[in-house]
Amino acid sequence: MSKEKPYRKNVGVVVFNSEGKVLTGERLQFPGAWQFPQGGVDKDEDERFAAERELYEEIGVKGGKIISEYPEWISYEFPKELEMKITQKYRGQIQKWYLYYWDEPIENCNLMIHEQEFSRVKFDIIEKATLEIVPFKKDVYEKIVSFFAPKISEFLDRNFHT
Repeated sequence: MSKEKPYRKNVGVVVFNSEGKVLTGERLQFPGAWQFPQGGVDKDEDERFAAERELYEEIGVKGGKIISEYPEWISYEFPKELEMKITQKYRGQIQKWYLYYWDEPIENCNLMIHEQEFSRVKFDIIEKATLEIVPFKKDVYEKIVSFFAPKISEFLDRNFHT
């Protein structure tokens, strides 16, 4: 009897700016699919550190601040038809999500620091993220968008609209 594949421990980051817009990247291997930065957690690595490391490796973002975190881990499964190196080892990912404030121009992103994953990045309204994500991550995105959208508004009201 074969053992079921495990979930890969992962972090995701919703980066927002002073306009309340969030940063998404278009995946190189999935044109038209935009997502928030995310990546694996190394063995014995602190999840917050992993989130900031992944932001830097994937899009060259640093110098911002973690504002909030989603209160629980969220998992999703890879579709059976998805053939990638990661799907050979893992059945899906279990993710810890963070909200990160970074108020720099999009041109300050560097997609070539590490292994390139995004063809381009943009700032847009947070609700659009659920429409542009690959279908198998949609439930995750609906949860994090509904949790983080009011936190973005609260942060901006507290810091810019006093």
